[in-house]
Amino acid sequence: MDQIKKFSPAIFAIIIFCFFLPFVNLTCSGQTVMTMTGIQLITGAEYKPQGMLDQQGMFENQSGQQSGQPTTDQSIDSQPMALFALVAAVLALALSFVRKKLIAIICMIASVFGAVCLLLLKGSLDSDASMQGQGVVQIEYQFGFWFSFLLFVIGAVLQWVIFKEKPQSANIVPEPPPAVQ
Repeated sequence: MDQIKKFSPAIFAIIIFCFFLPFVNLTCSGQTVMTMTGIQLITGAEYKPQGMLDQQGMFENQSGQQSGQPTTDQSIDSQPMALFALVAAVLALALSFVRKKLIAIICMIASVFGAVCLLLLKGSLDSDASMQGQGVVQIEYQFGFWFSFLLFVIGAVLQWVIFKEKPQSANIVPEPPPAVQ
């Protein structure tokens, strides 16, 4: 059980690392338009439409009207759910070094919260893609997204196991009775 306690901070550190990996691909007709990391989802990103999207002028210009001319740089707004998931991972990492049952519950709640935030992020991105992309733009979720979600779930389970662990009782060896002579 002590090995699980030592291993649990590593899970949250790997989740934070996953935010630097590709989270989503924006695709149009099977062609990848853009790949975004978790950090780019948090901060927002600017991109220049390429390929078919640039040639057809599919994106709206700054005034909100579609133009038939090639568009300039476009931006993707920051996603607060990605930020909340990262904050949950950082909080769980910081607290997972403390070996108390209350802290294990807090880390478990942070893990569940992070996983829920990632699911809400997925729902938000899917709905934005269908509304803004008019059915042309699809989102493919990459390794960083799914691995961080899986690690949040594993982190919650490990924290539950740590919480349910029974405290080790002190091994008290009774003194033998004095020898009678």
